[in-house]
Amino acid sequence: MIPEPAKATRPVLVVGHVRPDADSAVSAAVYAQLLNQLHGPGSHLGVVLGELTPQTSWLFQLAGLPAPAYLPDLRLRVADIMCRETQAISETGSLGEALRALVEHKASVVPVVDSSNQLLGLVSDRLPSCNYFHNFNTEDFLGVLLELADLERALGLARWQAPTRPARGRIQLDPGALHPGDLLLTGDTPGAMAIARRHRAAAVIACVPRLTREWKLALKQYPYIGLFQFRGSLMALASQLAMAIPARNVMTQEFPRLSAEQPLEEVRQLVAETPYGLPVVSPDGKLEGVLSRASLLNSPRQRLILVDHFERHQAGEGIGRADILEIVDHHRVGTIETPVPIRVDCRPVGSTATIITSKFSEHGLQPDRRQAVLLLGALLADTLLLTSPTTTDTDRTHARQLAKRARLNLQEFGRDLLARNDQTASLPAAELLEMDLKEFSTGKLRFAVAQVETVDRARLPKAKLAEFSRAMAARRLQGGWEFLALMITDSFRGDSLVLVEEAHPRRRQSLLGANPSVWPGCVSRKKQFVPAILERLKTDSES
Repeated sequence: MIPEPAKATRPVLVVGHVRPDADSAVSAAVYAQLLNQLHGPGSHLGVVLGELTPQTSWLFQLAGLPAPAYLPDLRLRVADIMCRETQAISETGSLGEALRALVEHKASVVPVVDSSNQLLGLVSDRLPSCNYFHNFNTEDFLGVLLELADLERALGLARWQAPTRPARGRIQLDPGALHPGDLLLTGDTPGAMAIARRHRAAAVIACVPRLTREWKLALKQYPYIGLFQFRGSLMALASQLAMAIPARNVMTQEFPRLSAEQPLEEVRQLVAETPYGLPVVSPDGKLEGVLSRASLLNSPRQRLILVDHFERHQAGEGIGRADILEIVDHHRVGTIETPVPIRVDCRPVGSTATIITSKFSEHGLQPDRRQAVLLLGALLADTLLLTSPTTTDTDRTHARQLAKRARLNLQEFGRDLLARNDQTASLPAAELLEMDLKEFSTGKLRFAVAQVETVDRARLPKAKLAEFSRAMAARRLQGGWEFLALMITDSFRGDSLVLVEEAHPRRRQSLLGANPSVWPGCVSRKKQFVPAILERLKTDSES
């Protein structure tokens, strides 16, 4: 049975090697779909770590299915752990609204955004500016930091009479200190209206439960003085004045901004040193989420299922900080190690797609037509239309069944598929070299083998072979390998033209023969070429 994944908000990634061929990309995509069928939608996600080959892109287009999601590496990113449900407030929101959000949601920061979700600033009780405004003398800032309309909106004032002059002075509790344009706060004292009129104050806020006869009379006598009701005590009113300050007037605009695609390693220290959560913004400045220290400290590890590779250097960057749950492969057991036992499904067949096809039947399921197109294409691509020595009876049986289910002619589809992988004439040698290059090691010796497929190697001019040699020499030095071999595999002839760049040219003749040389019947790097090289290296070291 396939193990149940641990419950988590993020899916388990099903991923192939860093240079995804058809088998790697298809296996990741279809196995993730099978696991989602078994364990629930969204529990697994197929991804690739590199650009798809034209052959693979064509295969997904033919199947009518989207290609796997692209990831540059396996490192966790800000987007993986940030909080997307942020308690943002609008630019017209108040300081009190922001502080309530901080308390109610146990947040460390409240973003301030406009109507299009553009990030304008941050409010936090951990910012000195916000703490200052919470405790400062609000009375001095009427008309500067807050308007009468802000008090009306934030404190829920009932407007009994609109003022005729702007409130641009101070907020006063002492009637004797009134000046023109001031705002007078009073209790249940209707006579305050006469005082306000005498000193040309703008308005009065009365702390009264209801509109009494005395207040109605004052309204008639002084129609030019604004009158507002606060349903609470005068002390409560005075203590809540600061809460009415618009958030835009107290927010900070000087803070680091994070990108959702940043690796956590790049932001870990910055987040750890910031006392409040940092906003995550899109390239056009819109708020996407918040990353806090708590989220960073509690961040889970990336969880992976590896397909079509067993070598650590073929995995993406970040593999060492991830939890590998399972490996599905048809290559040799390589250099990947895990701290705990995991499920390993390594079968001697021609492709990983063959194993994935088997898994469907082992669970009493069948791939649908589109999945069958993908699996058949991957199987035929990796076995060179069932001609590779890696091909088994299981591959042949599955290929016939998949072709029937996909409603495709196996031979015609296979020839079309292989022809689409022939880019030897159109692409630069350096680019071709990177498309399917794998590193190997034996003891302390490291080497690499690249493979390029063509439908007719005889058409390759000498100038192209010379271009390959120059690109290989530079790439060997860059990789620090003892030697780099290139297999130019003719899909229809069933052989490979082998080129070699060697650190010790004298050894090349004994190990690899002439350069270049044709290896008759050699089309498999995994089953023919690399084992032969490893055996020759072993013999050479013993002699």
